[in-house]
Amino acid sequence: MNEFIILVHLLSKKANTFELGATKEEIIKKLNIQGKNESVYFQNLIIQLSNYLEPLGLQIRFNPLSSRWYMAFEMVTSDLIYANPFEGKPRLAATLFCVLICCLKNTGVGKIHDIEKLRKKKTVFDDLKDLRNRGYIEINDDLGQIRLTPLIGYQLDINKLFINKDHNSKKNKINKSYQVIK
Repeated sequence: MNEFIILVHLLSKKANTFELGATKEEIIKKLNIQGKNESVYFQNLIIQLSNYLEPLGLQIRFNPLSSRWYMAFEMVTSDLIYANPFEGKPRLAATLFCVLICCLKNTGVGKIHDIEKLRKKKTVFDDLKDLRNRGYIEINDDLGQIRLTPLIGYQLDINKLFINKDHNSKKNKINKSYQVIK
């Protein structure tokens, strides 16, 4: 069987409710890649497959929350849909963004108290329950902690989000500096 066929199967399979694709280790094992250059060979396979699938509107992506590679349909309209999966509920998007910040800042686990501080709300528990019901987070009531599920990593390009936020904050600093000089 062709490596690309096996790779497409691995990248498109649903591991469970919130996970798609396969880890690098699973792919290397399934393709029986061995030797000191296995990472280089793996990277070349991903790039070649990505180039091959691009004209079909498919893209190979990496979800940093689950360490899984997966195949996604990519077009402008799907980006717009995934930009805000909470159409008409901006409070949920704001709460999820605060959860994302807290969890990534604290090695994967955020505290409900910290999220309330960021949101400047007395309680965000209703929002958190809604996010849990949608499959984005897990809540440990006993410890007052939140953990992201890998689902958000499939619907939101986290790397792109932080690059855009960083770019916009630098742009704002430059604009403010320019106004001071003026």
